[in-house]
Amino acid sequence: MLAIETVTFLIYVLAGVCALILLWVGYRIGRLTGGLSAKKHIATREQEMLTAQRGFKTLYEQDVEKLRQENAELKMNVKALEARVEAYRKKAAGFGLFGSAGKRAEVMYALLLENEQLEEALTNQNQKLHQERSEAVQEQIRATGYRRILISQLMNDERIKGYMSEVISSENRLPAPQQPQLPPADQRQQG
Repeated sequence: MLAIETVTFLIYVLAGVCALILLWVGYRIGRLTGGLSAKKHIATREQEMLTAQRGFKTLYEQDVEKLRQENAELKMNVKALEARVEAYRKKAAGFGLFGSAGKRAEVMYALLLENEQLEEALTNQNQKLHQERSEAVQEQIRATGYRRILISQLMNDERIKGYMSEVISSENRLPAPQQPQLPPADQRQQG
């Protein structure tokens, strides 16, 4: 009987060891499979990211090229407009009206250029003054808000409320209301 129990025990131990070996092998196979799956997933994600990056790069390059073309067109337009402005200046100054450019036309042309420069300087100065005025108004608004908060806090102070109620209740402390004095009728007519 002891031999049967020992054999049974050995069979159980052998079955337990086999089960542990199978669990360990299963764990290793699962880990290996999971690692391969994760690597495959990461590779797919990287490929998607690279595809998206390539798409964005292509889109960026197309936008840059489009902007370069627009910039070149605008530069050509500016040059054409500058040439037209120059032609209009010369016409306004009288160049070409009498067959030859005289001193009078040159002086007129110089005055036109100077006038344009002065107008540009005046515009710049007006913009600067407008900005300074805006900043001053904003500062006054901030200061007024600060004063309003300060007065509000003062008016909520119990001591100030007490003084105010005392002044209001005591009529002899208040100055008498003044009536606005109108000038006599004959003085109003003369002024």
